[in-house]
Amino acid sequence: MKALDFEKQYKEKTVMKFKLESIQEPLLKVSSWVERNTILQAIKNSFVRTIPFTVVGSFSNLIKMQIDALIKAKHLDNVILTNISNLFGYLGTAILGIVALIVVFSSAYSYAVELKRDSRNDNLNPIIATLLALAAYFVMVPNNVNFLDTKAKVIEGFSTSFFSYEGMFTGLIVGMISVALFAKFARSKFTIKMPGNVPQNVFDSFLSLIPISEVLLVFGALRIVIQSLGYVSLVQMISEVLIKPLLTVGTGLPAIIIVILLEQILWFLGLHGFNIVWGVVSAFWLPLFLQNVAEFAKTQSFAGISIAPNTMTNVYAMIGGSGATFGLIIAMLIFTRKGEKEREVAKLALIPGCFGINEPVIFGLPIVLNPLMFIPWILVPIINAVIAYVVTAIGWVVPLVVLNSGNEPIFISTWVLGAFHFSPVVLTFVLVVLDVFLYAPFVIINQRHERAVADQELAV
Repeated sequence: MKALDFEKQYKEKTVMKFKLESIQEPLLKVSSWVERNTILQAIKNSFVRTIPFTVVGSFSNLIKMQIDALIKAKHLDNVILTNISNLFGYLGTAILGIVALIVVFSSAYSYAVELKRDSRNDNLNPIIATLLALAAYFVMVPNNVNFLDTKAKVIEGFSTSFFSYEGMFTGLIVGMISVALFAKFARSKFTIKMPGNVPQNVFDSFLSLIPISEVLLVFGALRIVIQSLGYVSLVQMISEVLIKPLLTVGTGLPAIIIVILLEQILWFLGLHGFNIVWGVVSAFWLPLFLQNVAEFAKTQSFAGISIAPNTMTNVYAMIGGSGATFGLIIAMLIFTRKGEKEREVAKLALIPGCFGINEPVIFGLPIVLNPLMFIPWILVPIINAVIAYVVTAIGWVVPLVVLNSGNEPIFISTWVLGAFHFSPVVLTFVLVVLDVFLYAPFVIINQRHERAVADQELAV
């Protein structure tokens, strides 16, 4: 009997090992290619450098929301609490309000450092290249606050929308392209050369004069072209041409899957997929949810309540944040060894993950541009959404019909959203357990790869 049990266990382990290895090999090949690609490495490193800023900003907003909710619920008129709320509000606004500029700096500097490794770019100064990227970004930004209203009197200034999450994609593009052009122009013969005995900072400054002018002229001309096409900015053009056509697909399950897919791909590239996509899709989806909220408040009945696509996407598909990373965090705690970087990241990300803040795991694991995690990153939230949609449609789970504050922990949030019914909580728990199992094989593969890389570095 013992021999049969041993043979059964051996076969199960062998089959599991074979399945993992069959998945692992092609993923490792893609991972190796990404690690060798200068552009992708620069993008990856640039978003890793934004981690401390986005985490501090997210936590600041979370603390402010909790304090504001307490003040509202208890009808408090406390100067100290109000000032503490304002303090964290200032921090959140200061950081997340300029996250696009942080991306411009970070992407430009990261790409300049990568290009500097090439001997042809010995004269490339990363600091000058980074400052140039910032100047190029402002060349592309309308310098009047009411730029959307062409008939209004011009109010000079810059709209804050270009500095927040809305401008991240544009910031990344401008940051990378400006540095690439700067490096190319700096290699040409058409530069100002100084004698060798001139201090390095003076040499770099004069060498950069003509390349900087050329880069800024290119972006200035590009802005004129964009405006001649009828767009007020590069941000608007990207939104109108690339994102909006993908999101005008209705409110059913196919639309939910498309939106999730787009969000996840943007996040994988290091961009805040939710903020970029939700800014457009909310115009189609939010009214339906608000209609359900009003109907339930009026009748106190779930009869006739439709399925709101935003709750399927933002609540069930993204448990713990984009990518349903709460299940990933649990899987990392279970399948990684004590003292390993990934386990420490999971411990750090656990509490924020309960509130939907998952930047620590997205950039700390990382998931951004990590081919080993791409498959579950895309599939897990889609699977969650499909299951949640089906069980809600057949009546096993009540629809989410309460407009909550959005700052409650995961299971409490679904309890409140479901009008204090427990079926949404049970569904959330089941999905978290499923997510742990779905992420587990990829966590194991990722850890094997990390250990192999660490062993190679020690051998060298």
